[in-house]
Amino acid sequence: MLAQFQKYPVSMPGSVPRRIIAWGEMAILFALLYIGVPWAGLLVDRWLGIPRWPSPIPWLGLGLFAIGIVGLGWCFALFVRVGRGTPNPTAPPEVLVTIGPYAWTRNPIAMSHAAALIGLSAFLGSVSAVGIVVLLAVPVHLAMLREERTLEARFGDAYRAYAARVPRWLPRPPRRHK
Repeated sequence: MLAQFQKYPVSMPGSVPRRIIAWGEMAILFALLYIGVPWAGLLVDRWLGIPRWPSPIPWLGLGLFAIGIVGLGWCFALFVRVGRGTPNPTAPPEVLVTIGPYAWTRNPIAMSHAAALIGLSAFLGSVSAVGIVVLLAVPVHLAMLREERTLEARFGDAYRAYAARVPRWLPRPPRRHK
């Protein structure tokens, strides 16, 4: 068991703790994602002459963006408090997180990102940015399949039991044990 945790050290002697670096990397990635996707979508819209979303869609988008951001915050808080790690694969949680939104879907971070990005894109009026988010679902799905193999290798039977009861994508209320 100890060897498993040594494989994923939290910090290295004489260096900035790995978690701080991992969170910094995630912040850069999120900034690129949340600036890049809408920007690219707006450029495509302008190039193709696609009009902006009509009202009230942008305001509904703002609500969806807020839901996605709250979901991300909830997931990240659970990764820190329960999992004792980060969403970055370089400093992953040490404990399998199966509560909160993880009891409804195995990929609440990806679902929250999708909601936030679609919401932001709709708020900005970009039809193409929403399309880009939908297209990004394919590589995200492939990445999740790879991540599931990693989680199964790290957490064994606990992950297999979790995967058997919680859907990969479409959220479902957790079953109550009698």
